[in-house]
Amino acid sequence: MKDELGVIGLGKMGSNVAKNLVGQGYRVVGYDVDEEAVGSAVDDADCEGAENVESLADALEPPRTVWMSVPHGEPVDETADALADALEEGDTVIDAGNSDFRRTRERAELLADEGVALLDAGCSGGPSGALEGLSIMIGGDADAYERVEPLFDDLSVEGGYEHFGPPGAGHYVKMVHNGVEYAMMQAIGEGFELLAEGEYEDIDLEDVARVWSNGSVVESRLTRLTRRAFARNPRLEGVKGHVPDSGEGRWTVETAIENDVPATGIAQSLFARYRSRVGDEGTFADKVLAVLRHEFGGHDVETEDG
Repeated sequence: MKDELGVIGLGKMGSNVAKNLVGQGYRVVGYDVDEEAVGSAVDDADCEGAENVESLADALEPPRTVWMSVPHGEPVDETADALADALEEGDTVIDAGNSDFRRTRERAELLADEGVALLDAGCSGGPSGALEGLSIMIGGDADAYERVEPLFDDLSVEGGYEHFGPPGAGHYVKMVHNGVEYAMMQAIGEGFELLAEGEYEDIDLEDVARVWSNGSVVESRLTRLTRRAFARNPRLEGVKGHVPDSGEGRWTVETAIENDVPATGIAQSLFARYRSRVGDEGTFADKVLAVLRHEFGGHDVETEDG
């Protein structure tokens, strides 16, 4: 594979992927429906900008590889349709968003009719991971994967990527990953609520998170990010505990029901997010989840002052 890539979607993830790869010597051509995002990526990531999907395809030499970092649903459909028209047989599209694996399988069939391979690449690590190294879960045509594997190696941490099977398999593994993430975050939030409002009033929550992040059996990136959040705001003052869900937890629970799998912890963590959006402030556990989503994904946090 030559060191050249098209990137569609230059938000928090796509722009950092572009910046990462340009830093590794890739030629990157970027496009976004937001012209300002293209300009920012050209300035910050030092990539080339394209006016539309067609001009991006024209700027790349066959066989092309195009990375999509766009929101799931209709934006992916529209982008995939445009790429089906703009690309040629032998090209590869990588859907690096959090798409529903069932829709991914349908899109793979539509692109295959045009001779274009679709690889689904569920990415974990957030914007910082896009710059420093992601965990990537991949599905799709094995030959296309073999051709672009060096790209995944360049974008991931050591040992942090794998091809899991046919179209949809990567997004399926990422969906379950996010369901597990929901449950882990819920447990962390509830634990820190018990610390904040329990028997001992003066426990330093940042210190707890530090100790739990060094050698304990619950040590994880989530506990390290929790420590960072408490370093910024020791008691999460002014934070509203409204915790959105972006789809993957719902899909995980739906799929568990379809397959008769009693995913009780994941289901309860999903419903806890629904409950957090009823009322004004939410619980302390909800506030922990809200700030954690900001720490790893840059998601907005609602505050009492708006």
